[in-house]
Amino acid sequence: MNSTQLHSEATNELYEMLSPELRAELARSERSMIVPKGTALIQQGVLPEHLVIVNSGKVAVTLNCARRSASLDYSGAGKVFGMRAMVSGELPEINVTSLAPCSITTVPRDAFLVLLKSNPEIYFAVAKVLSTDLKIADRILRDNSRRFPGGNRSRPSKTV
Repeated sequence: MNSTQLHSEATNELYEMLSPELRAELARSERSMIVPKGTALIQQGVLPEHLVIVNSGKVAVTLNCARRSASLDYSGAGKVFGMRAMVSGELPEINVTSLAPCSITTVPRDAFLVLLKSNPEIYFAVAKVLSTDLKIADRILRDNSRRFPGGNRSRPSKTV
């Protein structure tokens, strides 16, 4: 990862709901950088050390399945990753990988959690981010259920 100071006032789904004071507080601990294509930003089964905010570029969101990796979505500027794992302490179930060089901002887990505990109003922004993630998951499930009528994806149903 190429470390550069690129802090910008770019809008993202977390910061857009926070007061200027809370954004400034987070900015004190954030780090901006350019990452090359193929950089793993979030890894399935690995607790992230940072929230990852995509400032520019495109990332792939994938899920490891039994036989291969399934592409779930593509995201760009403004998307925040690692929030569920950060707040719940559960390991992520997805992989997030840069598809091209991306500008990202990271916020250390410890700094975010300290700010969250001392400013409970941040929970509204957290809820919005998690709600957006649920909406995306719902869309993916609905799209896949249309492609695989009857829910059986592994083999055709037997007829008698």
